[in-house]
Order: sequence, then structure tokens, then C-alpha cells
Amino acid sequence: MTAPEGSLATVLIADDDALVRGVLRMALSRAGYDVVEAADAPTAIAAAAEHSPRVVVLDINMPGGTLPETLRALRAQHPAIAVLVLSGESNAPRNLEGPLADFARKPIELDDLLDRVQRLVDPVTDPQ
Repeated sequence: MTAPEGSLATVLIADDDALVRGVLRMALSRAGYDVVEAADAPTAIAAAAEHSPRVVVLDINMPGGTLPETLRALRAQHPAIAVLVLSGESNAPRNLEGPLADFARKPIELDDLLDRVQRLVDPVTDPQ
């Protein structure tokens, strides 16, 4: 999974709220990421197949599929894909698995988003 020349990596933002997608896209684009967007689970799965993102920022409640179904489909295409699940709930879902999985509560601070995405893009350089 390689990013286009000049970008840090490709990130797929999958959220049914256009305003949320826009804010996240702007922050990630300004930080040097190539960003692809999807408003529902089937579109996110198709976009992942087409663009091979390094990270998916995934809303926990997406139209067209449950979280486990969407994660299975994404990982069937790209087993090592990193996923940051965003939710209004305070607890991480029980079905969030994988070494490259993270959870954050909405609304997420943009600095926190960028830090989490960077750790998922390049976990080797994670200082923790």
C-alpha cells in the first residue's frame, strides 16, 4: 500500500456526516495525507479496493453495514490495513481487533487525530 508521490500516505475517511468528513479531510490534507472519502460502508469498501489506503478513519455507525462486517470486508482486501474507529460512545467496541486498530471518541481533537493517524501509518516510529 503506497501513497502517491509527495503525500505521507492515503487515508480513507468513512463517515456519513459530510461536515465531519470535511473537517477531517482538511486537517489530514494539510498534514500531507492523500484523502479519500466515503459516506457509507459499501462505498468505503469500494474506495479501499480502488485506492488501497494505509489508514481508514471509520465512523462506528455507518449506513449499509455493521462495524464487524465493514472491518471484515476491509481486512479481506488489505489484511494489514490500519483502522481508527470514531464514536460518540465513550467505550471502544468489543469487536475492534487487530494490531493496527485504534479507537477515539467524537468529537476528536484534530491534533489527536493527526497523532493517531501518524502512529497507525508508521507504528515503528511510535515513541511509546
